[in-house]
Amino acid sequence: MLKTIFINTLKILVAGALIYWLISSGKLDFKLLMGLKDHPWAVASAIILSILNFVLISYRWETILRARSQVKIPISGLLKITWIGQFFSSVLPGSVSGDLVKILYVQKFDGNFSKKFVFASILIDRVMGLSGLILLVGISSLLFSQHIMENAPAMRPLLNINYILAVLVISSFSVFFFFHHLIRELLKRCESIGLPKVFQKIILLWDDLVLIKSHMLKAIGVSLIVQFMGVLIFWSLIRPFVGSNMDFVQALAFIPLGLMTLALPVAPSGLGVGHAIFQKLFEFSGIENGASLFNLYFVVTLAVNICGVIPYILTKAKK
Repeated sequence: MLKTIFINTLKILVAGALIYWLISSGKLDFKLLMGLKDHPWAVASAIILSILNFVLISYRWETILRARSQVKIPISGLLKITWIGQFFSSVLPGSVSGDLVKILYVQKFDGNFSKKFVFASILIDRVMGLSGLILLVGISSLLFSQHIMENAPAMRPLLNINYILAVLVISSFSVFFFFHHLIRELLKRCESIGLPKVFQKIILLWDDLVLIKSHMLKAIGVSLIVQFMGVLIFWSLIRPFVGSNMDFVQALAFIPLGLMTLALPVAPSGLGVGHAIFQKLFEFSGIENGASLFNLYFVVTLAVNICGVIPYILTKAKK
């Protein structure tokens, strides 16, 4: 208990220190946030796209759960669970905290779901989301590399990182889809060498993954759309403030990289950490107020996520 309190306190202190440094150095300006009132359509677009993204995320999770479900799980029900998960992810350190809450809710739809499978489905859903993010940034970097280099030459290191990550993801999925039996044989050999109980569980999990690989392929496709919409949400909020200094193609090359860091279990919704990282990422495009621009995205998406308390309260009232 004391260890948990100490770790959470340390995380909050780190986030607070980052925010203080950004404010004191002039990199984080809350006046930009007040400028959103002059662009209500930008805020409305971000909110609508965020809710649509929740629907897509729920559908992606449903495609994975469908592999083991004995009943048809309504998307509306999963949407409520997803929104509740987003609420807890926003108020607790690390985005994975909301996933643990989702385990308790989804079993109400199908009593045959084991906690192990639900946890595995959430883990797979996370991997699919991250894979979609990496593939999106890799594809966009490859297609628009010349345009990006002409407008922001300093982004070359980022493009190289994008290529490497995309190749790693494609290679990993190629091994999984076409050579999964070789991986199983390797795991069996490791089981015979030592830690048999551990490797038995890993092999069982691997067999489960192989059985639902067709569903995973669909989940990757949905993830590409989800991550693209995530960039659209970010872009719709910052576009009125960046002017001609950056276009959507440049944003598509680095915003996904920054969004990956928000999953780090340092502070709720990437507070402080996201501000610092986006400050650096925007500098590659010659924009010096990246932390303030991220703050627009942070505040609006946080507000949408916190609205997940509504289905949470209504669900508790019913049950």
